[in-house]
Order: sequence, then C-alpha cells, then structure tokens
Amino acid sequence: MQTIRYIDNNIQLGIAYNWQLILKRYKELKCPKDVYDPVPALRTMTIKDNIKWYIGMSKRRVGKTTNFLLIGMIMFWEYGTHTYYVRQRDDNIAPKNSRKMFDTIIANDYVSKITEGRYNSVKYDSRAWYMCYRNEQGDIIDECATAFCYMQSVQSADDVKSVLNDPLGDLILYDEFISSYVYPSEFVDFFNLISTIKRLRRSCIICLLANVIDMYHIYFKEFCISEAVQRMRAGDKAVITSDYGTKVYVERIEQPAAAKAQDDIDKILYYGFPNPKLASITGDDWAIANYQHIPEGESELLFNRLYIYYSNKLVKLDIVQHEELGICCYAHWATYTYEDSVILTTEQRTDNRYQYRTGH
Repeated sequence: MQTIRYIDNNIQLGIAYNWQLILKRYKELKCPKDVYDPVPALRTMTIKDNIKWYIGMSKRRVGKTTNFLLIGMIMFWEYGTHTYYVRQRDDNIAPKNSRKMFDTIIANDYVSKITEGRYNSVKYDSRAWYMCYRNEQGDIIDECATAFCYMQSVQSADDVKSVLNDPLGDLILYDEFISSYVYPSEFVDFFNLISTIKRLRRSCIICLLANVIDMYHIYFKEFCISEAVQRMRAGDKAVITSDYGTKVYVERIEQPAAAKAQDDIDKILYYGFPNPKLASITGDDWAIANYQHIPEGESELLFNRLYIYYSNKLVKLDIVQHEELGICCYAHWATYTYEDSVILTTEQRTDNRYQYRTGH
C-alpha cells in the first residue's frame, strides 16, 4: 500500500492519488487489446486536467465495466479505496443479477496479479465484494477483512443518506445508466447518492457507463450536454464544459477492429436489416425510436398551439385529421410560440403557458 497523502494536506478533501502509478499498474495487467482501455480517458481526466465526470457509451462486450472495476481494485490495493457499483433499481444489484460480475476478472487471474499473489478470487456478502484466496477445491482459506466494492441502487438513495459515511468511496460506477425507463426524480436521486458517498472530498471520480447508444436520453439533457453529445459519432471523445465550469469527459467507444470484424459477420448472419431500431444492437449509429410517418395525402389541421419543450428545443405537435389514419399528431421542430400556446415540459417554468408534468 502507498503512503497516503491528502489534497492540500487536508484529510477532508480526500486522497491525492498518484494516477501515474495506478495507470501503470493497470497496464501491467496486460489486458487484451480487443477490449476497452480506460487509460487514455483517465490520463486526460486525472493527469492532464482536473475532470471528475466520465460518460462512456458503446455496444455490449467492449469491456468497459470490467476494466473500470480493475481500476477500482488497483486503487483499493494501493490506497484502500472503495468502489461503489451503482445500478438504477434494487433488483439490478440482487445476487442473481450480479453474481457473475467478477467472473472475467477471476478467470484472467487479475486478482492475483493486482495483489501479487496474496488473493486470487473474490467473494460476495451483503452487497459487498471482498478479495479472497481459494484453494483448488474452491474453498476460501484466506480473505480480506475489508470490502473493495460496495453495491448501491439509485432507487435507495434516500435510505442511505443518514447511514452511509465512507471517506474512501472515491470511485462511483453507474452501470447501465441508459435504461428504457427513467423515473421522475432519478437524476436528483443519483446526485443525492453521489453527495452521500462523496461528502466534501475532491478525490472522487464518477463514471456513467452504458451499453445502449441513445443520444436523446434524459441524462444528457439534465447534464445540459445534449447538443454536444448528439454531434458525436463512433470513436469520438470530447471534454464538454458546463455553463458553470464543470467538465465532463464523454466517449462514444468504438469497437476494436478484431471484435468489430466478428460482429460484422454476426450482423450479416442475424441482424442485416435496414431497420434503425436495431442500431443499439448492430452499433451502426445512435439508437433511435422508429415511428410511423404520416403518409402523403390530405389532412385537416385541428389544433396547432401544442408544444413539447424537450432537450432545450421546442417540438410543435400539430393535431390533424388524416383521411387514412384518422386523428393523429404531426411533430416537428419549432422556433416560435404564440400567446395562447400550451407547452408541455418536465421542468418548472415561470411562463404560465408551460404545463409542468401533470399540468400543475
């Protein structure tokens, strides 16, 4: 374990990590070249610049989660740091859904490499993971008394506010943050969880990881980085600075060539259809929803004062009567509104034309 030094010699601000050492130790593991390498991003964040937020998106089987967990294990072995593995709901972190989380790490003998042979496996106990040594029969003959990784859900953020106090919780991994459903207060709950774990420290790094590439996800809007994210393509990396000066390292991870070649074969065999809804599976482009377009023909405009305020843009919803579809909605971007417009939004606005959530 390294000699612990603190930021500005103040223990409340957290550990002053030697990131050169951490990244060097990761490289010594000699992870396969056909998986995601977190070193360039972390070097930019921690050595070149003082960035605390990372967002990484890719299709599945790139190795993002596994390799960030390896970084956390190295931080634990060198500094005693705790990783917090976060998912949206409690059932996401139930044993049946998380018991294989470290299988790849164990199979590649990374635990032994990180601990220099002291431990060779991990064990799970009550939402926590511990390093251990197992004999050839799989029996545990030695184990670390302190957990290196804890599991939390955003859903239970309020439940841990008064009981969770971890001065070493410096790596927060929110896995699968892009999901099919985001409940109304989720983003705020996630920030409450971060605040509970991080407290006053400046040493904490927060990583959001996703296996779905959705440019319109609500989290990008909440971070106020939607427009920058929507311009990104596979392989792009960007440091996006908020209006208040907070920096976010965003990466749309491209598959390594070898893995992409295998997936291209798989795509031809199984997914070779020109359907944009398959984008998150094939990795061709952003995942988008596919909706029926109003076919050409005569339609009568019934109401044209309805709008949605979304992702810092106005979408106009024209209610029309179509001869084939009946009453339907024609949505298109808008640049202006009227005095009697009705604007639907999830934000609280002072303009009385805006209807917040259920209209209150």
